[in-house]
Amino acid sequence: MQPDLPESSLRFAYSTINWGTTPDLDETFAEIREAGWRAVELFWHDLGWLGTPADLRRRLAAHDLIPATFFGAVKMPPDPAQLVRMKNEITFAAELGASHYGLVGGDRLRWRPPTVREIADLGGFCEDLAEYGETLGVTVAYHPHVLCTVETEAEINQLLAATTTLTLCLDASHIALVDEDPISHLRTYRDRTGYVHLKDWGRGTFAEMGEGTIGIDFVSILEELEAIRFPEWVVIEQSRSNVSPLRSAQINAAALTRFGWDPGAIG
Repeated sequence: MQPDLPESSLRFAYSTINWGTTPDLDETFAEIREAGWRAVELFWHDLGWLGTPADLRRRLAAHDLIPATFFGAVKMPPDPAQLVRMKNEITFAAELGASHYGLVGGDRLRWRPPTVREIADLGGFCEDLAEYGETLGVTVAYHPHVLCTVETEAEINQLLAATTTLTLCLDASHIALVDEDPISHLRTYRDRTGYVHLKDWGRGTFAEMGEGTIGIDFVSILEELEAIRFPEWVVIEQSRSNVSPLRSAQINAAALTRFGWDPGAIG
């Protein structure tokens, strides 16, 4: 962090998504830490592959990392088997010490928007998860996402109207990709924002922060979060990159530092 800036209230984590769902975890954790991050979002790793929460805590600690958030996905229409799986993931997140569980889904039919019933079904499913998470101290957050059931502000409003405990994982790139304003969303959904995803978009693919072409103003987003003293995680979730995951994590850390924030800040 630049020395002339006041101490930040924000805390940052880095997603494992760019390493894939079954990476060498010790190598992944080592690279995330090498790039300057100190907290991790574990993105859609199968519980049978991850091992026990105690073992995973030990492996994270060996690299001076802490668990921040866990992430999963639902397919529509939701069914009881998915509910059991995702509740198990929330239980795992709680035992690991992660404070948030994010989820995305389901697939969107491109030739029409979701129906009221589809959003209501998704809302009921997510609310069940959110209420379960609340009993374990885990905040559940739905991620509005391009190509998924909920993309736009109007659809977010329908989802939130159908739920009370569920929060949002707002992603700057996916908000911008539907021609909406990330800062406006942060203000509109301030009381229902569980945590935040940041990444950029340029030339038809996801890009490291500051290297996109759709005009996402990350400094203003971070200043908005700083102004409200946002207490939850800000996760850099680089879905894919044209360089190695390590190099991508380093570029994102350098960008955040250039913007005036410390990628190693964990509160």
